[in-house]
Amino acid sequence: MKSLSIPQQALIILPILVVMALTIFFYRLTANISVYTDVDLPKIQGLILKKSQQLTDIQLTDHQGNTVTRDYFLGRWHFIAYGYTHCPDICPTTLFTLTQLADLLNANHDTPETQVVFYTVDPDRDSQEILTQYIHYFSEAFVAVRADTSINAENFQHSLGIKVEIIRSYVNDDYQHAIKEGKTILSKVNFDFYQVNHGLAVFVLNPDAELQAVFLPEKTELGIKGFTSDVLYHDYLKVVKYYQQRRLL
Repeated sequence: MKSLSIPQQALIILPILVVMALTIFFYRLTANISVYTDVDLPKIQGLILKKSQQLTDIQLTDHQGNTVTRDYFLGRWHFIAYGYTHCPDICPTTLFTLTQLADLLNANHDTPETQVVFYTVDPDRDSQEILTQYIHYFSEAFVAVRADTSINAENFQHSLGIKVEIIRSYVNDDYQHAIKEGKTILSKVNFDFYQVNHGLAVFVLNPDAELQAVFLPEKTELGIKGFTSDVLYHDYLKVVKYYQQRRLL
């Protein structure tokens, strides 16, 4: 059998070497991406979503009477806190901490444009007028939003994972039936008994109107849950950097 010449052997071996080199290159590339997304996911007081979650079916009204849909959240970062205006401690404390955070962000001109939004879980009592007075007590730059129907409230709360329980005794059955049917929620209603239970978290939406991170409170030595502006500030910068780096992949 006639042996192959050196040029012929080279022509056979070269494609094999090229395939092996490309295989090694793409393996290392995908391995580096995997290491970054899994191992180098920033640690914050809460969690960062590896794959941001898109908001859907958003239909709210802000404290100025403007309609708020998903498009409202496009183009800049948003912090979303939630609660109700009759809340005696957790809600005002969280909003006050967010005013301190806003001051830190405003002092650093390199941070992205950021809007703080307060969502009321108690639209029956928190009318547009009440929300205006309440949110302006903390900052003229903050925005308060409410749902006009129970369906809109459920859609928004489901999108973010907000858990709320309202225990109330109705004056008449017609009003209770109206809420179940998803009709317009009335603002001025009297109840024999009224109690609101809700969790505590601050949601971060990226400029694509997607849920990017959730900040969770820490317990103090006294067992009180809450946030500090410094921790929120540095964790927020980590979230922004992670978002920016992910977009380059």
